[in-house]
Amino acid sequence: MHIDRIDILIINSLMEDGRKSFRQISRETKVSAPTVEHRFNKMKRLGIIKGIEPIFDIEKIENIISELIYLQVNPVELTNIMNDLSLISEIKSIFIITGDYNIVIKIIAKDLAQLNEIINNRIHGIRGIISISSQIITRIVKDEIGFTLKEGQSLKARCIYCYNDIKNHTKTIKINNSEKYFCCNSCLTLYQKKHGELDIISK
Repeated sequence: MHIDRIDILIINSLMEDGRKSFRQISRETKVSAPTVEHRFNKMKRLGIIKGIEPIFDIEKIENIISELIYLQVNPVELTNIMNDLSLISEIKSIFIITGDYNIVIKIIAKDLAQLNEIINNRIHGIRGIISISSQIITRIVKDEIGFTLKEGQSLKARCIYCYNDIKNHTKTIKINNSEKYFCCNSCLTLYQKKHGELDIISK
């Protein structure tokens, strides 16, 4: 999937301030407001734009603690582990990484007791986890999520079930007005068995 110059202008404008109106983006990008709205809605349906949400500085909020947890897991169980971790609401980020540990997650909780409860009762119980290492974040020096897109860049589609990159034919379903991608019919079928019947857009 390729993004063009107009998509890039809209995305980069939103990265500066996600509160901008379509009219303001239109003035900045020299693109009509209806076009901005159409492109925005399309990128949201495709999952390129996941949402426009406030970013909080958790260091300024009392009774909040964050922690990075490194997991060494059995590669055979990786997909199931990722799905199980995704169901824990306090886990805000999940990354597959290289090295001795193959998953790192970020948890935000109200205190140490809740952190320990999540690790000991919910994460430790997930099948396939070999070892866990955790570090509490004591100070956030820089934590930015924005970046600048350049013309000519393309988008990678990743299977929502097995997390592998999709290289050939894409299976697409619609969930809550956003499109999700699958690398094969097997992953689509397994996902549907777990989450129920879904609105299939294309096969």
